[in-house]
Amino acid sequence: MKGERYTPNELNARLRFIVGLVLSGILALTMGFMLFGLLFVYQGSELSPVDSEFFKLMSPVVMFLTGTLSGVMIASANKVDTNNNGIPDDQEEPDALPDTSSETL
Repeated sequence: MKGERYTPNELNARLRFIVGLVLSGILALTMGFMLFGLLFVYQGSELSPVDSEFFKLMSPVVMFLTGTLSGVMIASANKVDTNNNGIPDDQEEPDALPDTSSETL
């Protein structure tokens, strides 16, 4: 089952897409369960101490997931590869650029 090999840019895009989906799913499930616990589970007149500690614990986790998700999405957004050789233009050797000095006016 040998198919066409993916370029590094295509692999990077697929990896970022999958990581983004997984982190978004975890974030959505976490937020959903937290909202479910607050809205639909009867807790009496005030929040129980165990639930209060649970929400204090989950708050940094949700912040971390949000920050990680945004970092993954913008990690390599500014890397441009105009000649599709798999190397970003800012990391290419100057010798690899096309020679335009021999052009006549």
